[in-house]
Amino acid sequence: MFYKLGDTKRMKRIIFGLGLGAVLLGMALTTAQAQQTKSKGKKKSSAKTAAPATSTQQATLQTGKTAALAPDRKPDMEMFALDSAQKNARRFESIEEGLKEPEKVELLDLHEKNLTSLPPEIGKFVNLHTLSLYGNKLSALPAEFVNLKNLKSVDLGKNEFTQVPPMISKLAGLKVLYFTSNQISKMPKEVFGLTKLAVLDFAGNRLTEIPADISKLTNVRLLNFRFNKIDKIPASMVKLKNLELLQLNSNPVSETELRKIETMLKQTDVRFTY
Repeated sequence: MFYKLGDTKRMKRIIFGLGLGAVLLGMALTTAQAQQTKSKGKKKSSAKTAAPATSTQQATLQTGKTAALAPDRKPDMEMFALDSAQKNARRFESIEEGLKEPEKVELLDLHEKNLTSLPPEIGKFVNLHTLSLYGNKLSALPAEFVNLKNLKSVDLGKNEFTQVPPMISKLAGLKVLYFTSNQISKMPKEVFGLTKLAVLDFAGNRLTEIPADISKLTNVRLLNFRFNKIDKIPASMVKLKNLELLQLNSNPVSETELRKIETMLKQTDVRFTY
C-alpha cells in the first residue's frame, strides 16, 4: 500500500511494507471472501508436506488456514492511519531542506544518499512519522534520535549496523522497523519493548536465534527473518496471536522443525525456501 506515495522509481524503499500490503489487504477481505478462502484452504490441508517449489524454489507451508482471517484477530487501525498519513504527507529529501521548516517534516526520504552519519539536527523533526535511511553507510545513530517521539516507521535497511542502536528502544510508538541487510548477529531485549510494532524485519543479517522475548510483541503482524542462520523458533511464539506472516526463507531449518512450526503457528502464513 505504501508504494503509492509517489513515483515508484524514486520511492523504491519508502515502501516500508514489502509484503505488508498483502497483510493489510487480507485484513480487509469481506466475510464472503473469507469463507471462500478458508474453503480452498481446507482442500489443501490434507497434504501435510510443503507445496511444490516454484521456479524460485519458494514454498509456503500449508496450514489449511488463512492467517489474516483468524476469528479473534482484528484489523490494525493504526497501520491504516499510518498509510493515510504517508499518502498525504509532503516528502522531504534532505536534512537541509527539512531544517528550513522542521515542524513540517513528517516524511523524510534519505535513501541511498551515501550517508555515513546523521547530524544531531535530525532530532529537530519532532513531527516526523516516516523515515527512510535505506542504502546508506550508517553504523550508528545520534543521541538526538530519541527526540523523534512521533516516529512510526523507520527503514534502516542495507546499512552497516552490527548491532541495534540503543536509542531505537526509546521510540515506543514505532509500528514498522526495518534492519534488512545489515550485519546484526543478535536481537537485543530492548527491541521487544516496542510492543506497538506491527512489522519487524531482520532479513539478511547474521542472526542465529530468535529470543523467547519476542512473545512480548503481541501486536506484530509480519516478521521477516529471511537469509539468516536460524534453525528453530522459540515455543513462546505461540503467544503471537496477531502474527499473520512469518518469513524464514533461506535459513537452516530442518523439515522436522518446519513441521513443529506448522503445528505451533496454525493461524500464521509461514514461508520457507527449500
